[in-house]
Amino acid sequence: MVIVESAGISDIGRKRQSNEDRIFIDDAGGLYLVADGMGGHQAGEVASALVVQSICDFLGKSESFENHTSPPGNLSARAHRLLAGIEWSNQVVHQTSTEHANYRGMGSTVAAVYFSEDTVIAANVGDSPIYLVRNGTINLLSVPHTLQADLPDEVQVPFMSNILTRAVGPKNVVEADICELNCFKDDQLVICSDGLSTKVTPNEIIALTSAQPPASSCRAMVGLANERGGDDNISAVVLRVASVRRRRSSVFLKLIDWIKKKLISN
Repeated sequence: MVIVESAGISDIGRKRQSNEDRIFIDDAGGLYLVADGMGGHQAGEVASALVVQSICDFLGKSESFENHTSPPGNLSARAHRLLAGIEWSNQVVHQTSTEHANYRGMGSTVAAVYFSEDTVIAANVGDSPIYLVRNGTINLLSVPHTLQADLPDEVQVPFMSNILTRAVGPKNVVEADICELNCFKDDQLVICSDGLSTKVTPNEIIALTSAQPPASSCRAMVGLANERGGDDNISAVVLRVASVRRRRSSVFLKLIDWIKKKLISN
């Protein structure tokens, strides 16, 4: 069982007239989301809200699911379910966009962190990043879906970093990237929109999250992004793993039972 301390902020920034970002924090369910919407006529706000709501609704239901792509690698059932939830959210957003003229072509990124018994699952569509801060280092768990990311590392075309190659909603199907790894006490995860990641460096994220609790580091990062222009909506969710209680494996339990029986028989 993973115990998490969390905090989140979604800020309009200094240049935008509305906030198309949405965040979701559920410590009891171990689910955390950041969605960054896109589209005119307030469609971006609608798309990001639909993504968050539909994923929460899907994961909150106990019914089994059948229409999903098989998860890559050796992933848990919980990871499998998160993938299916993202696929379901794509159906919801896409259908809404086709039924309302003002919402045509709308879409959203999504960056999701979902805790299982003793692992952390990170899944994303789009360019909203998920960082893992551990032992003074920072690693990107998400995969950026932009034209820039598809180019060779030595080729830098700045405007291409703003052009998404994947999003939730524009097409009738979507493919999320996902990974699952063991988590440990004092791990910190930062989920954010590109309004923050383009203004605050990974090294600054390490420094700010390591020096203060989640609520304070959230405020500090959002404040720094605003100081540097606040050109976009700015959202951040910061998580700190307070403890991890791992279940003893069945092999270990059988060994303990065998030792107890031997001691009693002697």
